[in-house]
Amino acid sequence: MAMALACRDAEFAPLRGALADYSSGRKAFEAGDHEMAIASFVKAREGDPDSAVLMLWEARARAAGGDVVAAEALATQVITAHPDAGLAWYNRAAWRVRLGHTDAGAEDLKRALVTGIRSPYEAAIDPDFVSVLGTPAFVELLPPAPVVAVVVPPAGSVFVGSEVLIQVQLVSAPTVLASLRRTSPSSSCLVLDRIVEDQHRGGGVLARRVDLYFRAVGPCDVELSLLAEATSPVVASAALPPIRVVVEAPTAFTAPPPKELPEQLPLPGTLAAADGAWAAGRVGRVAWAMGRADQVPTLGGSPPNMKLELRVDGTTRAGGGAWLGDSGGEVRAGDWVGTVADSPR
Repeated sequence: MAMALACRDAEFAPLRGALADYSSGRKAFEAGDHEMAIASFVKAREGDPDSAVLMLWEARARAAGGDVVAAEALATQVITAHPDAGLAWYNRAAWRVRLGHTDAGAEDLKRALVTGIRSPYEAAIDPDFVSVLGTPAFVELLPPAPVVAVVVPPAGSVFVGSEVLIQVQLVSAPTVLASLRRTSPSSSCLVLDRIVEDQHRGGGVLARRVDLYFRAVGPCDVELSLLAEATSPVVASAALPPIRVVVEAPTAFTAPPPKELPEQLPLPGTLAAADGAWAAGRVGRVAWAMGRADQVPTLGGSPPNMKLELRVDGTTRAGGGAWLGDSGGEVRAGDWVGTVADSPR
């Protein structure tokens, strides 16, 4: 961009002024003063009238101030001069959707996605496009929801004492925080022993494979229902197809007392700190601690009921454990000591 040059000659003085006005416009925009931002960007364009960057920033300020028609017109000017400007196509798509021109917005978004300026999953959490997810014009461009979930059920029946693996695959934009919640009644035949989450990032997409390892402790034929939820920066949910689990046992087998399954399933990737530091908290009626994979935490001296593990591209990055119940107390892991509140949040 011409404005970014180190300008000393007199002929570059307007560009120096444009850069100063651009900076003032950015500060005003971030402060929510859209009128001041518009004025600053307009003045900046006097020094650099052909700058696509300045036109798009002025367009953003006008759209934020409510003049979406003017914003659309500025984006069109940029597209006319720079047909490969992905951000201009993307912004005009958003503004056309706001104006109710959904078919034209879909065509613009298609052009924008080809440039790679955003991934479909990043666009799916844009407030301008959330309202059109699943509509005819956008069904082939964007995922049907901010988080798309697929479940891989166990293959066939298992016997008491066996491990039961249920795999849930979640795909979203990298910034989306996701969770899993059980919506079916708790089953007395299954105990959740371990949750392993493996994350893969790339191309504006975060793919999570969540392996839920259950232990079959009694005979049953049940359906387990899960809800995949996006909790931030948007709130949305998608019900997964019921997962049938059949556990067989010898005729003379006596089932043990029922054991509760957690309603809110703690996902390691949501709980783990970026630097691997230990942290503890609560998700519903589940207390958790996440940190290093080579240490086993204790809560009030008790080992965890469930093991937690976070992998990134197949490599373990963090680990910890979880305890089902309302009780809290002191958590220890090596030299680290933390606390968990007694009441669930």
